[in-house]
Amino acid sequence: MVDYFNKICSDKEIIEIYRKINEYEEAEGGFAYHDYNHVNNVASYCEEILRALKYDEDFIYEAKIAAILHDTGCIDGKENHAYRSYEFAKKYLKEKNIPLKNEKLVLDAIKNHSEGFITDNIIQLVIILADKIDIKKSRIGKLGREVEGNRQYQYINDIQFEITNNNFYINFICDEKINLEELNNYYFTKKVFKAIKAFSNKLNLTPKVSINNKIWEEFYKEK
Repeated sequence: MVDYFNKICSDKEIIEIYRKINEYEEAEGGFAYHDYNHVNNVASYCEEILRALKYDEDFIYEAKIAAILHDTGCIDGKENHAYRSYEFAKKYLKEKNIPLKNEKLVLDAIKNHSEGFITDNIIQLVIILADKIDIKKSRIGKLGREVEGNRQYQYINDIQFEITNNNFYINFICDEKINLEELNNYYFTKKVFKAIKAFSNKLNLTPKVSINNKIWEEFYKEK
């Protein structure tokens, strides 16, 4: 079996696209990167979550391909990038002759990853969630490290997942320097909370969110 995922990851064309995205975002001093490191994080999160949900390996494999390609459209800026990523991925899969069992789900997930959770496409659902919760320090851009609220994400070192007995455990591992009050009050943190709740609700899971292995109380205050 051809390992298309790793072929895509090592494809010079894909690497160059994300290099240019990183170069542009470094120059612009953006809040968060949409670079190669980010899409790899999203692929890893998708794999962890889908495996915990007992999806088969072929399905997980194709979800990871969607994750790697989902931000290629950012080469022309963030606005409307999801649709451009979809157009690129559709052409790329055809040109590279990459056969996918769930090609429609993969392409729809890429096209709609900036949308909400009103879908039954599990690849789309997991990519939206993985994309939102990638707020650890490697994601934060130059400007993002200076902006109040957003700057607290530079102190998130890792994100851990576990799904047991219909409970969805997410633990954010943070540096002691983090200002939890500032983090809680930041608008995007509230978006992350909503994404976790929406995903959990869609899959009939009970979210259990913690920070440094202690209940993240603010999560349970948000409606």
